Amino acid sequence: MSSITIDLPTETYKRLEAQARSIGQDPATLSRNLLVSALQGCETARAQTAGELLRAAGRVRPLSKTLRDKIIPAVTLEETRAILKQASGPPLSEIIEDQRGSKA
Repeated sequence: MSSITIDLPTETYKRLEAQARSIGQDPATLSRNLLVSALQGCETARAQTAGELLRAAGRVRPLSKTLRDKIIPAVTLEETRAILKQASGPPLSEIIEDQRGSKA
């Protein structure tokens, strides 16, 4: 087993000692257990993308054949963004507000 030395502020070490004493362990054993637990938590709690979260919740479906057929494989994301920047006309939010009519 490898060893490590950690310098703790006095108050933190006192809290560690008190916690260890309350559960019948020495501070070194409690520290090791806390460190192992924290590392396991870091490994299992990796960041998830919005897509991963939505798929896990069952909120994403595969594209239909009709939509897949509309995809142009040779067009890059950068090209698509450039085309959309050049599009003229009001923003979609304004179009929707116009269609809904005035709230007043």
